[in-house]
Parts: sequence; C-alpha cells; structure tokens
Amino acid sequence: MKKNIKAFTLVEVVVSVTIFSIIMISIISIYILSSDTSLKSDINRAMHENIKSVVTEISEDIIKNNILWVSIDTLDTCSFATSTSYKHGSKLCTAWLNDYYLAKKTNSWYIRVDNLSCEPITEQCFIVKNGKPLTNSLVTVKNLDFYVSSLFVNKATIKIILQPTIKAGVKPNLIENNKLIFQTTISERPF
Repeated sequence: MKKNIKAFTLVEVVVSVTIFSIIMISIISIYILSSDTSLKSDINRAMHENIKSVVTEISEDIIKNNILWVSIDTLDTCSFATSTSYKHGSKLCTAWLNDYYLAKKTNSWYIRVDNLSCEPITEQCFIVKNGKPLTNSLVTVKNLDFYVSSLFVNKATIKIILQPTIKAGVKPNLIENNKLIFQTTISERPF
C-alpha cells in the first residue's frame, strides 16, 4: 500500500532559504546603519556639550578676571607683554592665576603637553584648568591654540579640535570622520 506523503521539494527549500537570507541581510544592514547613526549622534552631542562647557568656563573667567597673556611652550609661564599687540600660545592665563592648557593624564596628575603629543589616535588629551580637566573622557582634544590681541580691549581667540575617544568603544573610522573644529573669540568686555 502506497502512502501519500506531502513534503517540500528541494527547489522549494532553496527558494525559501534564499528569500529568508535576503530578508535577514536587509534587516541586519538596517540595524547596523541605525546603530552607527545613533552612535554618530551621541558622539556629536558629547563633543558639543564639551565645547559648550569649556567655552562657558573660559569666557566667564575672561570677563570676570581679564586676560593676563599666553605662553608659547610647555615650560613657559604666562606674563603680560605690552610690547606686542598680538600673541599666540598653547596656554591661556587670566589675572586670577587661572591657567587653561592641553594636558595628558599621568597617574592621577594632568601634565601639560603640546599639540603634537596628542596627534596619535590612541592618545587622549584634555583641556585643563589649574590641573583639573574641563573636558570629559568621551572626547580627546587634538589641538588647542590661543590667540590673544590687545589693541584696545584684550580678546582671546580659541581654536579647538576635538575627536571621540578611542577608549569609548568607538570604531576608528568613526573617530576620523567625526572631528569637530571649533573657533571662537572672547572679549574681556561683553558688547
């Protein structure tokens, strides 16, 4: 006696597996794209929050305490020089001995460094005020420059280049593609 057995043919199985694979690849691609987009958004938000807090801190200090001057290298101390009306440096000093500079964390201390020390992608540098970081561990400062002019009113132009920190679990291609270059000018007298 012959039994009537119902089953899928090999062609039907291959077609259904192919359709299922195409659907799964599409879903996974959409998930990866949306998670990268979400991560980019988080990175940009963190960098903008860091810039905002740093600029707010420095501008309040400049308006309240005035600019003393800038120093050029890591061994240089800030001093006011009336002979020049324009000076560039990597450390900004205000009249109440507040110093802003680029630093690396060594053990529990923040040691002042120059911009070249922060170039490798693995290095993490911070903007520091009197030995305490103003930027958080989600971002690394790749470049910090101060330009001070004292024609009529002292003004400081700040140029900052930020990137996400590699330690935050961010892919290297997202780090390179998400540099933030920021520049602003702060005057001792608000206009």
